[in-house]
Amino acid sequence: MAGYTEDDSPGDLPLISDLYAPKQYYDDDNDDPAGALPAWFISALRGSGTTFATLHRKFDKLAVHNWSFVAEIDRYRAMDEQCQSLCSQVDLLEQELQTARMERGLSKGQLEAAKANRQVCHLRLGQTGARAEQNCVQTDLVRQDRNACYGHGRPF
Repeated sequence: MAGYTEDDSPGDLPLISDLYAPKQYYDDDNDDPAGALPAWFISALRGSGTTFATLHRKFDKLAVHNWSFVAEIDRYRAMDEQCQSLCSQVDLLEQELQTARMERGLSKGQLEAAKANRQVCHLRLGQTGARAEQNCVQTDLVRQDRNACYGHGRPF
């Protein structure tokens, strides 16, 4: 909402504020606590443009707090549309991930069928090869250390 007060001059900026539906946790008449919105109301908020427009018009015609209710249902509608858009994006990414995993599996199958590992087995790359290489280095270091301690190495 944006507006001017009586004290504002032509060069002043308008007062800008968000509007929210008035909170009424308890009804003063019968201590009726606020509860969940009924399904028909949520359906109207999320429904077709015609259904939402009808709801919008009815709130607009209220004698009290009509702007705040209209602002709140507009905010709900906008956030619901954003949620739907984000869910669609997540669904698309999940499908892309599933496709990539399937294609990776097919590629692995091709490599297995071609026995690709046998073509380069002398390299022993990857986790197993790295562990074996690390063990060889550690063994060499231990041998060098023993030889230096027990005098089995060559003198300088």
